[in-house]
Amino acid sequence: MQLVWHERPMRDQRARVMAWTCPCRMTSCELCRLGGQSHIRRILNTDDGEVIHETYQWSYRKTDEVWKALLEGDVV
Repeated sequence: MQLVWHERPMRDQRARVMAWTCPCRMTSCELCRLGGQSHIRRILNTDDGEVIHETYQWSYRKTDEVWKALLEGDVV
């Protein structure tokens, strides 16, 4: 499965982070919840600072399935 990443909209700043991967790596991810839906946030650490992208918003169940696949290496 390949995810579609979008530039992070400003309205999602208050999303609750439920799970995350290690921020010490060049690329880390966060499982976020906001308003009854979820999405995944990808953070790329570069020399110029952080570059943040997010997936579409899905139901909790769908996002949890995608999160699990991401952690298992089945999602890019």
